[in-house]
Amino acid sequence: MKYKIPRDGNGQWIFHHLQKEFPDIAGQGIVYLDPWPIGYPIVAVYNPEMMAQFTQETSLPKYWAMGQVEFKPFTNGEDLVNLEGAEWKAARSIFNPGFSIKNLLSLVPDMTDEVLVFRERLRKATVSGEIVRLEDYTTDVTVDVVGRAVLGSRLETQGKPNRLMSTMKSQLGLIFLELDLKKLLDPFRPMKHWIYNRIIRNELVPYIHNTAQNYEKIEGPKTIVALALKSYVNENKDSSARGNIPPEFVERVVKHIKIFMFAGHDTTATVLAYIFHLLHKHPDKAAKLYQEHDEVLGTDPAAAADLIRADPTLLNKMPYTIAVLRETLRLFPPVGGSIRQSQPGHFLTHPETGVRYPTHGFMMHSSCATLMRDPAYWHDADSFIPERFTTRDENDPYYPPKNAWRPFEMGPRNCIGQELVSVEVRLILALTAREFDFEEAYPEDAPSWMGDKAYQVTNPEIAATAHIKDALPVRIKERRRGN
Repeated sequence: MKYKIPRDGNGQWIFHHLQKEFPDIAGQGIVYLDPWPIGYPIVAVYNPEMMAQFTQETSLPKYWAMGQVEFKPFTNGEDLVNLEGAEWKAARSIFNPGFSIKNLLSLVPDMTDEVLVFRERLRKATVSGEIVRLEDYTTDVTVDVVGRAVLGSRLETQGKPNRLMSTMKSQLGLIFLELDLKKLLDPFRPMKHWIYNRIIRNELVPYIHNTAQNYEKIEGPKTIVALALKSYVNENKDSSARGNIPPEFVERVVKHIKIFMFAGHDTTATVLAYIFHLLHKHPDKAAKLYQEHDEVLGTDPAAAADLIRADPTLLNKMPYTIAVLRETLRLFPPVGGSIRQSQPGHFLTHPETGVRYPTHGFMMHSSCATLMRDPAYWHDADSFIPERFTTRDENDPYYPPKNAWRPFEMGPRNCIGQELVSVEVRLILALTAREFDFEEAYPEDAPSWMGDKAYQVTNPEIAATAHIKDALPVRIKERRRGN
């Protein structure tokens, strides 16, 4: 099916075209696919209730290849995305406090500093009139915001190269989630991974030790890692734990930080670029967003930063902004679904027909990207309609169906960082959306797919989450009040 999409199109959309090509088969809610020799046997699941059977009602383990093949050189599979069982539960409980909405809002004043740097970069681009790659800008700001939230450090990637993040990006460029023969056959890849892991570890370990020993002295809000280390120290009854953290725990924290820094900026950067793109294409929706910001923050955009610093809970009063985020994630999810390891004797049951489908021996894929554009579940499925996430009327045809919106997956293994994404996006939009317009600047003859030149691609220089085509070339213009 890959030939049905552009050569650089992201592989998650194969399942979407598979559904269109074989609607009768996909209509049963499940498709068996064997992509040998380039991939593993797959069960692609399209029905939301059947997805719930292996992610919510029973949460099956992540597919073995994620931790033992794809992310093995990055974290050895010892991170919150890939751990299983008691180890995963312990790690999740340690990090949950840092990712709570209460703690994230306490970090908003620090995050605001980074967003103001982003705003100034946008303003400079309006003066120069040059075409810029917007996703490069959104990547830099989200890296800096995540750096403040996770580490409490100013990485300053918006102004200059940062050794930690430049090394991490280089290492991520070696990872592939789809078959990439150039990377697979690179004889120097293992050595590069070893070097990059060593550099990143040397950057992070001193910070971890310092935070563990001095977290009680940290004034003000606590970062995600600081709260995790606090939980560890408090659980360790030895009062000397602060100065004697077991090396194996330090190594595990390094791996968690790596996955947080990767996932924390990658998803948000892409979604932000798509939000700016969609707001430009839909000025009526943009006007509603601007009106909401005027009502919550006042009509002077320049005053918004100080207001949010003084009361970060203002970000909770922006339901339409949240709806814009959710609708963008529905149309352009960076990750197309969760992959799970089936167990012997496991079956999925169709909720309407009662037919049972065996799954053992297959990689189980919740095809969320396909589901979230399926007209059987979403009215006017390919249209950008944020209002579907503001209606409370269950009889409204636009009301979101149960279990059908799942860009962060659902169940106990849902994304721990989804509240961080939401806070970041609301903050960045609140401080920039009313001041700038982002005019698409693709060449006239640029290819279009699924009705848009800004389609989702696989970037070979980054781990294969879906990114926006050519990082979204735009001309940035200052908005005038009333326009």
